[in-house]
Amino acid sequence: MFQINTSIFIFLIVLITVNAEIAFTYTKNNHELHYNIISNEDLVVLAFSGQQDFREYLFCRLKECQCEERFVQGARSHPKLSEQQLISNYFCQKNQMNFIRPDTEFQPYVWKNNQGKEQSKHFEQQSRIVQEVTSTASTTTTYTDTDMTASLSVGSIFQVKWKFNTDDTIEMCFILNQKSWIGVGFGRGMKNVDMLTINIIDNQAEVIDLWSVEDDTPPTDTQQDLELISYSIADNSVKARIKRKLNTGDSQQDVVLAKGTSYTWSYATSSALVMEDHGHEFQEFSITLVESGDTVISYSEMLMFFVVIFNLIF
Repeated sequence: MFQINTSIFIFLIVLITVNAEIAFTYTKNNHELHYNIISNEDLVVLAFSGQQDFREYLFCRLKECQCEERFVQGARSHPKLSEQQLISNYFCQKNQMNFIRPDTEFQPYVWKNNQGKEQSKHFEQQSRIVQEVTSTASTTTTYTDTDMTASLSVGSIFQVKWKFNTDDTIEMCFILNQKSWIGVGFGRGMKNVDMLTINIIDNQAEVIDLWSVEDDTPPTDTQQDLELISYSIADNSVKARIKRKLNTGDSQQDVVLAKGTSYTWSYATSSALVMEDHGHEFQEFSITLVESGDTVISYSEMLMFFVVIFNLIF
């Protein structure tokens, strides 16, 4: 029997994951892992099996030939940028990326932002606020919207219900007829717009107060002014009841809502469970915050709205 010198012998561990258009392999060399990613998708996220309270994620962008190392502390915390970025020796060509990272003794695998995998947040390359605050409702709170006094249906997929309270607050129910994340913008476009996103993590809902500054992933608002009262998640729908002050006092990053006032809002979604890059695919719609009544906006009316906006701009 020959002896194996682990300091010079490369112990090969190969894991191949084919998920959609992603192929991932790695090899172990002493105390390092050599990663190889082949993908037609720009963003590939890697996670590590066996990690529990502290979990690591690698957000790798092939076009930029760079990975962001992020971590989660706790069962329901938000991924944050790691102070130490341990990846080195990047090499990229076409749709392939190679790099080296110290072996943490946890097996890496391709994490996919879809219905069948463990979920985490999607982050763009832009700098985000590290101390991000999320609001989650108690799982014992039963969702209800029967006390809402007004509603607006946007096509067949999205509906908003609301009511005004005597303490200068408004409660809004956002209903999406598919199981996925949804982002709502209290204004037009993506520049300097008050927004929120409702994500699904571990089959629970969370809401994040956002402030969009450009056509990119919106950073978290420095002041969180949303309260998630209750929610319901089914195979074909997501419902979330949210409460906020009409005037939050955050004049820089929150729009003031007023009874009887008309606004242009928007919403975006995809098939993913947490917010991801949706390009310029979002729907704008007109809404008047009446005290009572139900309104339905058909897709033909939305199309006419876009034509009017286009003519005004061009």
